[in-house]
Amino acid sequence: MGKSSSNIQVLTRAFQILRIIKKERDSKISLGKIAKISNLPRSTVQRIVNSLIKENYLTIASDKGIQLGDEIYKLAALDNYDVVKTLSPIINLLSNKTKETVDLAILDKTHMVLLDRVLGSYRLGVNSKVGLKLPLSTTASGKSALSLLDTNKAKEFLESENQQQRRKDVKKLEDEIAKAGINGVAYDFDENNDGISALGSSFIINKEIYSISIPVPSHRFYLKQKELEKHLKTAIEKVKPLIVN
Repeated sequence: MGKSSSNIQVLTRAFQILRIIKKERDSKISLGKIAKISNLPRSTVQRIVNSLIKENYLTIASDKGIQLGDEIYKLAALDNYDVVKTLSPIINLLSNKTKETVDLAILDKTHMVLLDRVLGSYRLGVNSKVGLKLPLSTTASGKSALSLLDTNKAKEFLESENQQQRRKDVKKLEDEIAKAGINGVAYDFDENNDGISALGSSFIINKEIYSISIPVPSHRFYLKQKELEKHLKTAIEKVKPLIVN
């Protein structure tokens, strides 16, 4: 087999492995399980997985097994480039008004995925990477996104989530999500990260659910909550001409 054919075969196997991990991502998956599903030798799977981990297309954790890495989610952000570019002036203005970090995320199956982030001007703020996966039940962006879904669909999302990730029972979360649907704003009070609170609001563009949220150190959040809510609602008004239901 020539070098070119060999390289193509490696790429084909790498894509096969990525598809398997994507399909099985809600359960813990091991090298052995990937080898069994793909019908590839374990040594081949290990070599390809190690290369993908090195390039950050995969990651591995003792409690979750092999998972998709940040680079995959950055590619997902590129798929939404037009929306990110269009909303960039709005989230930049919101950050300037509040002096806080502002996030733009998209609902991707069982997670919110961070597409864009504008850092605030406070010395003590919040910082995460584009491509980061965020839980639904413990984040303002997740709760606000769920508020746009049918009640039964939202419940299905919550019940399928890893129970260890949740800090509240499903009934209480359903009540919060219903309130977010009425008020247009959802909250996270030290739920996703201790010491960090947030508020968020979601909307639909081209049949995809996006959210804009403002994560803030909790000691400052409680002092600014009403002000942040006011500025967030103003930003959402600027988004409305783009919204397609």
